[in-house]
Amino acid sequence: MASHAQGHRHGEVFEPDVAAAIAQRFDGDAALYKAFATDCRAQFALDAGAGEAACEGGDLPALRRLAHNLRSALLMLGHQPFADVAAEVESLAAAGDSLAACAAWRRLHPMLLRLAIS
Repeated sequence: MASHAQGHRHGEVFEPDVAAAIAQRFDGDAALYKAFATDCRAQFALDAGAGEAACEGGDLPALRRLAHNLRSALLMLGHQPFADVAAEVESLAAAGDSLAACAAWRRLHPMLLRLAIS
């Protein structure tokens, strides 16, 4: 069974551990979590496009910065597995491995789109 920090899975769909995120990262303020999540959902759609553009243009510094920011937001929201993929993108981009960074990005991209419409 997954820990609270990692959330839980129903079938193959990751469910964030919202209660733990609210308690640990928002000092128990559910309204603040909801407002942050709403803002993030709107930004995730934009970030999905920005990551695609960075990969297409070979802009690894932009991809690294984007992945870093996404990792932080995803952790705040309780999406640990998604944050782990963002951390992988960040690390690979920082190492200058364009092919691997963009391959990892292609795993993160649909996750962001799914969150953007949830």
